[in-house]
Amino acid sequence: MEPSPCCKVVRETLVELELPHILRSCARGSPKRQILYEKAGHFQVPYPEDPNTGVQMFESAEIVEYLKAT
Repeated sequence: MEPSPCCKVVRETLVELELPHILRSCARGSPKRQILYEKAGHFQVPYPEDPNTGVQMFESAEIVEYLKAT
């Protein structure tokens, strides 16, 4: 969700750290919302998945902390 301030801070951190990533937008009406709901059990963004560690998380402050530490 592009306008979400929580998503924005995570996106900015990814760019700042020059981390390669794939952004999947889940705008209202997008079928990707249902995919996320089925995967995570509810809809909440941001929801990064780190394929290197298997980590999946929701809270933007925790995500930024994780990105900087990892």
